Amino acid sequence: MNRTGLIALAVFILLAGGILSLGPTAQRRLSASVAMAIAPMFNASSDVGRKIRAYTTGVKTLGELEADNARLRAENEQLRVANQLSRDLSEENGKLRDALGFKQRSNYRLVPARLIARESATWWSQVQIDRGTQDGLAPDLPVLTEAGLVGKTTTVAGRTSYVLLVADENCKVAATVENTREQGIVSGTRTSSGQQPEMMLNFLSKAAELKPGQKVYSSGVTGGVFPSGLLLGTVAEEPKVRELDARARVTPAVDMSRLENVFVIVPGN
Repeated sequence: MNRTGLIALAVFILLAGGILSLGPTAQRRLSASVAMAIAPMFNASSDVGRKIRAYTTGVKTLGELEADNARLRAENEQLRVANQLSRDLSEENGKLRDALGFKQRSNYRLVPARLIARESATWWSQVQIDRGTQDGLAPDLPVLTEAGLVGKTTTVAGRTSYVLLVADENCKVAATVENTREQGIVSGTRTSSGQQPEMMLNFLSKAAELKPGQKVYSSGVTGGVFPSGLLLGTVAEEPKVRELDARARVTPAVDMSRLENVFVIVPGN
């Protein structure tokens, strides 16, 4: 054993002897002093341990965070769609809808759906979704996204339905232009295969003074398929006057080439 080890051993023997030579009372006092000296260290480590455990138990896994984000995005999208239905479009006189109209507007539910099929020959005319009669769907129900109106249901089966897009010339929607008294009919135009069709607002008055960027909404005519307040698009250019009326090109609110998730407006009880 080297010199340092011998010195340490001698010190230990002296200390041990000193402690043993003390009486019982002195030994208890010494033990209490040592315990009081080291207690803060144990308490500190205990506090640190509790903090670490609290932090680790409060942290979610990456998968849980992704699931939460997906759920919140879906809820946010549905709220924006519902907001379209609650929009008040009485811009002509600045008054609220009458009681009957408000009751009809609030009497609905939104059924989420997903596109499952789309054929190249009818790419701009119709799509197929994964909801049907078993989900409460029927023909002639409005279909929309958070961006605006998509179209309406046509053929409905048990678990699937076809949707006629507003870009098709056979889907006609009564419409009104914001901040004006102008009303007309929005419909698609026939185009060659593969080319996105234009949407036109027809039957405007010859004196219509529309400006690019003005929003076009469904007007919700009595007995029609589409409720009022659904965004169709924006005026793309000033109207062109014809012999009996005027018409204006409309930029669609919804990008029909990127449809994935939609909502179907189903009348409530």
